[in-house]
Order: sequence, then C-alpha cells, then structure tokens
Amino acid sequence: MNLFKKTTAIEVVLEAFNRDGYVVIEDALAPAKLAELNRVFDAKIQPQIDAVDPLKPSRHLEIKRCLEQDAAFEDLMDWPAVFPIARAIIGADITLATAGEGDYRPARTPAYIAWHNDFIWMPHLPYPRQNFWVRCSYFLNDVTVDRGPFTLLPGTHRATGPCPKEYNEGGQPRAMEGMVHVTGPAGACLINNTEIYHTSWPNLSDQPRKLIMILYKHAWMRQWMDGYDSTPEFAARQTSEARKQLCGFGIWHREYP
Repeated sequence: MNLFKKTTAIEVVLEAFNRDGYVVIEDALAPAKLAELNRVFDAKIQPQIDAVDPLKPSRHLEIKRCLEQDAAFEDLMDWPAVFPIARAIIGADITLATAGEGDYRPARTPAYIAWHNDFIWMPHLPYPRQNFWVRCSYFLNDVTVDRGPFTLLPGTHRATGPCPKEYNEGGQPRAMEGMVHVTGPAGACLINNTEIYHTSWPNLSDQPRKLIMILYKHAWMRQWMDGYDSTPEFAARQTSEARKQLCGFGIWHREYP
C-alpha cells in the first residue's frame, strides 16, 4: 500500500499517485483535530441514526455539504497536510467538486456500492481518462479490512475502458486479484483518482466506519449537484484568496501562500 507521512517529499507522493492512482497520508490529522472532528461528526450524524427504521436498516448515512455545517469541517477544504498534494495533482485551477461529505457506514452491513469508476456515466469521454476528480477521504476511526474500507485496483485509473460489470455479483463487489483494501489509523487520509476502479467493502465489524470526503476538480468542470454542491452563501463568506478560488471565485493562476 502507498503509505506516506505528511513530511514525505511531494515528488515521491506524486510519483506513487500517478503510477497507482492513490496514496495514503497516515498522519494527516493531529490528535486534537481528529477529536474535534469526531465530536462534530457524531453530533451531526446522530439524528439520522435515530431516524433509521429498524425494519429497514441503512447501509449508508451521510452529512451533505459538511464543509458548510461547522468550522471544524471547513478547515479541511485546504488542510495543510493534504491540500498541496491535491493542488499539485490537479493544477493551479483547483476548485471544490462538492461541499464535502460525511460518510457513515453502519456496523454489519454489506457494501453500499460495487466496483465502478466515477465517470462511468460519461460513455463518450474516451479512455484512458485524462479528466478526473481527486477525492481526499479522512479517516475518523481506525479502518481495518473488516470495517468497510475503500478498496481499489491500483493502476486502473489508466484503464482503456470502464470497470467491467463482471467484477460485481448481486450488487456486491467480488474479490479481485491485485485489489488493495485501504486500511489505516484514525487521522489518515486516502487521496485517490476517482477514475480508479474502486468500491466500498462490506463492514463486517461491530463498529461503524466514519470518513469525511473532500473532492476537488478543475475550475472548468461543474460541481456535483443534488445537494452536494456548495452554496453561494458559503462562497461569499470566504475571506482568503485560496478559499475564494476553491469556491469558484478569484484568479486561479496566482500563487497563494
């Protein structure tokens, strides 16, 4: 697994990302920040947990537009241990692809989504894909093989076609040769190309799995809609030039500190 420290030279991190389509920064969040995020996340998700019908258990709960809901989340839009990597991958015109998502997978649940690449719904975009988003997924708890990890097929971001349907069976991902269960300690961050073949593995443990996902794109791409996009009010309250740009304002070719 491509596991690095936040102090690892960015050239080394980028080489692994470009080759395999993902990297993990194992110490992305300091303990105090991790504790703060967990407190806020738990408070935001609990009403949804309470509302779940026991006769219709959910495989997936989420906090949409989490960046807009608390300053603790908002900090992650340009988090120093991760954002420079995302910017180096995408380039100077980097912007937010969504307003952030809190992702909660309950204990003892099957996979929420099977093998796929995110832009599979764009059949006229040729492969290998030159256009993609970058997803940064912060682990709020230790992620083990049995606790619903992101699971990837390294190198498939350079595939010559979409993720094959036969990789799945009955709506669930099959075990594939070469797949990597992305595990790591609380506070780690997975950075991946969204065109890599990936899935959420079943959560077989007795504990939920919690992530915060921040996605980035080129400025000329549209944000994901359906309540995931950032609001004009959120953009208007930004004061730093870098954050204004991330929300779609400003001159992206400038270098910001």
